[in-house]
Amino acid sequence: MKRLAERMNLAKIVLHELSRESLRRTELEQRTLRRAGTRATFDGIFRFLIESGYVQKSERRHRANYVITEKGNKLLEAIQ
Repeated sequence: MKRLAERMNLAKIVLHELSRESLRRTELEQRTLRRAGTRATFDGIFRFLIESGYVQKSERRHRANYVITEKGNKLLEAIQ
């Protein structure tokens, strides 16, 4: 149960940061790790958010910024 709470907290941090502005993955990771978690847990949560459609790249470029989707905004509202 503790792991689930930690993962939800990381997801909340990632979605909150992206709701404020679009960010590159590295900057998003740094901001998230300053507040909670480890690099491995960030990688897992970030992959889940992308695969589930909560987060997406703003462009097709390799180093494009990530943005929160409408579905991600709804999840953020639900977990706040």
